Amino acid sequence: MYRPIFRITPHLLRLIVEAGALRSCIEDATVKVHWLPALQVESRARAAHSSTSIEGNPLTLSQVEAISRGKSAGAGKADEKEVKNYLAAMRCVERSSRRKLDENMILRLHSILMKGLLPEEKCGRYKQKQNYVTDEKGIRVYTPPSPKDTPKLMKELVGWFNSGEAAELHSVIVCAVLHHRLVSIHPFSDGNGRLARALSIWVLYQKGYDTRHIFSIDEYFADNRKFYYDKIEQARELDDDLTCWIEYVAQGIVDVLKKTKKRVEGLRVSSGAGIILSPRQEEIIGLLRDNGPLNVSAIIRRMKVTRSRINQIIQPLMRSGIIETRGKGKATFYRLASGR
Repeated sequence: MYRPIFRITPHLLRLIVEAGALRSCIEDATVKVHWLPALQVESRARAAHSSTSIEGNPLTLSQVEAISRGKSAGAGKADEKEVKNYLAAMRCVERSSRRKLDENMILRLHSILMKGLLPEEKCGRYKQKQNYVTDEKGIRVYTPPSPKDTPKLMKELVGWFNSGEAAELHSVIVCAVLHHRLVSIHPFSDGNGRLARALSIWVLYQKGYDTRHIFSIDEYFADNRKFYYDKIEQARELDDDLTCWIEYVAQGIVDVLKKTKKRVEGLRVSSGAGIILSPRQEEIIGLLRDNGPLNVSAIIRRMKVTRSRINQIIQPLMRSGIIETRGKGKATFYRLASGR
């Protein structure tokens, strides 16, 4: 059976404790709130944008959000297909969060991710030819196990994940180990990174760490793509000692949870309003929270939208009592309503 090598350092323990505290705050704040579905939809879009951008997809977050709403982003078919597939994979992950991880789940998820991007015979099937990991210059930096050894190694990885040993480990550690081991086995001809990141999210769902499905560690990986790849390679150079890699993933979860907590705190102004906020409405609320009262011209400059669009965004917030005005005519300012 596969047995990962790592140490539980004081630094890792501190990160896990901090992540747990942040997670508890977010869980408490998101109970029975009207904007939770919108937050879940956006989290799915952020995951799709981040994970595909790591692979070189040029679509912006706004374009990915448009695709998630069933619209065209006006981009290349392959780029849009890649994003659509990742969104579909996220929906599969959410639906399967209570399912036991097995090879069929992994093969199915790969098939969803790569449908229309790889020949059908390569989707959801282990590699038949030796593959390699190259750097940005096309230089080989890692040779994964052979196609012959891949099925055995994948069975061992799944066996470890479902073992009593893994059950006793914190979900953040299990998430990090599964991610690194899968990209190191590199079991498919393509799509291994996307699959590993999707499974990392699935682990956090399955282990009950993100019961609301409102954050994605992919954002952290995408913020510094080169550093992400460097940390994967560093563990290999250390004879597969995953200590530094696990600390890196734990730090990522802390950072993403901090951002999620700040966002949730900003959105709580609407918790009694009875509406589901759009991303643009969330943006206005954030602007007013962080900057105080603003006039229309200031909002237009910051959000880069037309005056008529601003009115469309603001009116529901005013009717719901989230935003109020002060002054008249050109001297009109918008601010969060008292008590918000």
